Amino acid sequence: MDKSPYSPGAGHNPPVLAGRDGLLRDWHLVLNDIVAGGRVRAQDMILSGPRGVGKTVTVSAFADLAKEQGFEVVNLQAVSGHAGLVEALLQRARTRMAEEAGPWQRARKTFERIGGVNLSIAGIGAGISTRQSDAAAPGLDAGTLADALATLAAEVRKDAHSGGLLITVDELQVASGPDLALLAATLHRLNVDHPSAPVLFAGTGLPFTPDALRKAGVTHPDRLFVLEPIPLTLEPDDARYAVVEPARQAGVAWTPEAAAAVVEASNGYPAHLQLFAHAIWTSAPGPDQIALGDVEAALPQIADMLERRTLGPRWDRISDRQMEFLAALALHGGRASTATIAKTLGRSQQELSWLREELIEEGDVYAPKRGQLAMAVPLFNRYVLSHYERTRPEAATELLSLQKMIANAELDPSAAHAGPDMLRRSEPNETRQLPPRSGGSGRPRS
Repeated sequence: MDKSPYSPGAGHNPPVLAGRDGLLRDWHLVLNDIVAGGRVRAQDMILSGPRGVGKTVTVSAFADLAKEQGFEVVNLQAVSGHAGLVEALLQRARTRMAEEAGPWQRARKTFERIGGVNLSIAGIGAGISTRQSDAAAPGLDAGTLADALATLAAEVRKDAHSGGLLITVDELQVASGPDLALLAATLHRLNVDHPSAPVLFAGTGLPFTPDALRKAGVTHPDRLFVLEPIPLTLEPDDARYAVVEPARQAGVAWTPEAAAAVVEASNGYPAHLQLFAHAIWTSAPGPDQIALGDVEAALPQIADMLERRTLGPRWDRISDRQMEFLAALALHGGRASTATIAKTLGRSQQELSWLREELIEEGDVYAPKRGQLAMAVPLFNRYVLSHYERTRPEAATELLSLQKMIANAELDPSAAHAGPDMLRRSEPNETRQLPPRSGGSGRPRS
């Protein structure tokens, strides 16, 4: 069938934002409270979770709701090699002034004081720096930046009584330490110096983002931000709704069995739900119904596509020791304590700590709670089990076999069996995990 209503791909807005009703309801209340009371009622929010769970699209929905209420919204993203937070704000100021946006024109002088430059001069880029050596702009400090944001918000209110200013930052975990420290200090100065200013912040990051904030010198990120974890998987009813509702709006029905099969095969992982539903829609003959047979016919092609485009390339890039570590985790269903992984590999937890940190920072695993690790992409668990032994001989260093790991951990030998169908439903301990509230290198392998 043509004109798929689904939107696979990173950052693409799904047709239905399933499972986020509570967050959107809370955000409506936050907008209301800050318009009524200013920063004293602000709840600056960071959505944390593994990749593919819908953090970016949820913050985009936050931004849309704010715009509907008259807010000026500044969307930024942390990108390696780009300019810093202040430069990004100045770039936005220059762009909006060129568009003759009233609030920005009226707040021009305060933004010129931030960097000590004339905003008519070109050459300042956008993005948030990940470079550690950025020099501060002349006269730059959190108080000056807070003054500029408060002034802009006040100017917005002159045009829209229920408006204000919303700053969003995507991928916070890759921002430099100085940028994170400046951001936190600016929000704190807004709280102290501008309690009535209608200025809000919302950001996204991987589950270790709160740790990145602490490393940057933000002593209590849980006091400054509302740290909202986004689950790895949707609840079954929400997952079914994400599949069924877009089609219903297009005049097409999924049979209950077909919808349930998609949820099972994808584990309810939002990124894969969109991908699977799109692929099945595209291959189904239609015209007005998608049945279980359509799902079953499409799954082999979907599995092949996942292996070629996503799982395989990632597997090829990880180091030998990362591969071995992930295999040990996969033997335990994709979720285990660090002590269990150490026992499985016959090493101490201290010996494995650097591997753990690498895999967390690269987004392959996350810590659902202290002392535990979980696979960040549900289907990667079974991919690892089905590919480890055939890849192990290529390693530049000797790696444990699955059988040796099983013996170390005293597991049933069947734990090494991935099964013929990578898209089967995962075991109960493989999915429905919540990210924490706090938060490889390529070949040749080593």
